[in-house]
Amino acid sequence: MKYIRKLTPVDPYDIQGLESWLQDMALQGLYLEKFRPLFCTFSQGPARPTRCRIEPHHRQLDDDLPWSMLELYESYGWECVGEISGEMLIFATQDENAPELHTDPQLQGELWRKLVRRMRRSAVFSVLTIALAALFSGWMLFENGTPILTLLTTAAPALLLYLVYGLAGLPGLFAQLRAVTRFTRRLEEGETPPHRAPYPKRKLSGLISLSASCGVLALLIAGQLVLPFTGGGLRRVEDAEGFVPLSLEALEGADYRPYTMSSGDFVDYANFSDRERYLLCTQWEVVQTAQWEEDGQWNRLEILWYHLPAPLSLLSEPLARELLQDAMGLNENIWWNAENPAAWDVTYTPREHAKLLAVAKRQDGKFQTAAAAAGDKAVLVRYTGHGDLADHLEEIAGMVA
Repeated sequence: MKYIRKLTPVDPYDIQGLESWLQDMALQGLYLEKFRPLFCTFSQGPARPTRCRIEPHHRQLDDDLPWSMLELYESYGWECVGEISGEMLIFATQDENAPELHTDPQLQGELWRKLVRRMRRSAVFSVLTIALAALFSGWMLFENGTPILTLLTTAAPALLLYLVYGLAGLPGLFAQLRAVTRFTRRLEEGETPPHRAPYPKRKLSGLISLSASCGVLALLIAGQLVLPFTGGGLRRVEDAEGFVPLSLEALEGADYRPYTMSSGDFVDYANFSDRERYLLCTQWEVVQTAQWEEDGQWNRLEILWYHLPAPLSLLSEPLARELLQDAMGLNENIWWNAENPAAWDVTYTPREHAKLLAVAKRQDGKFQTAAAAAGDKAVLVRYTGHGDLADHLEEIAGMVA
């Protein structure tokens, strides 16, 4: 048997419109085999006048169809031809003498009222879910005080897209609830609504909704499961791509003695570069370490470099400022941790073609940090040692040139 698939132009909860569409399909020789909110499957046959009726019937996934109900309706000439989202059954008959399924609209309204209550609970649950997603998004972005960095390097974009997708779907959800409520109210008032009503010829919202949900899922999978594994692993310092890292040797001068944690071809965890890919940016981390001082001083240079896609280049300067402020906070960076917080002296140095170039020094002289931004790039430099980052502004600015 040949089957034909057609996009479903009518909302599943537009009861009269859906009945009208299915009856018109039968007049074209197309009979429902499988109902789906996005597209329906029809079998072909001789065109014949057909009556279609939709009945509310809630069914869990593991529940059987109500065979006693189906057998009763079949004895009156009605065949169950489809199911809608586990909430409604579709019956059809070509028998002109088959009686209507209901003769008491108020009794029928009581059946539909149960569906209305379930839809209300579902709507409340959806609103609460979106509210929780909004609260979690806000917490995720601002909990560490680095909302821009969190947006660029976590699953926050996919979560925000889900939030937008959920908000965009609320009007349709409440429109369905209103449609079924009006239909139910008419029945409860003793009115038998006509089984013919105008309906749209096409509906793109289903395709848009499916595309949006698939897109959000794809972004979430890409951001959390795929991209993190495409960085390439640890490399030598000189293998960093897109910029020339500031050198610890240039900062330390003639007394520089590199410190190494490996030999041969093994990764040197004291001197390496590492690329991380995220949905909205690429990050390079470059670490360089010198020999420990006799007094326990650790000479170390750490660079975090970010390349943003062109549409997000406006975030490069606020990202650099945020990174600088966070670095001065000495938060969650073990090698920066100090027993007592200290004040910082920050110097902003204007440079042509640079949105930001700043150097900050702790007043106790132990730590230095610098940040720069230009175009679609931002960089943060963190340093402990004998040199002065202020003497290397050109190299710092060059990393974002």
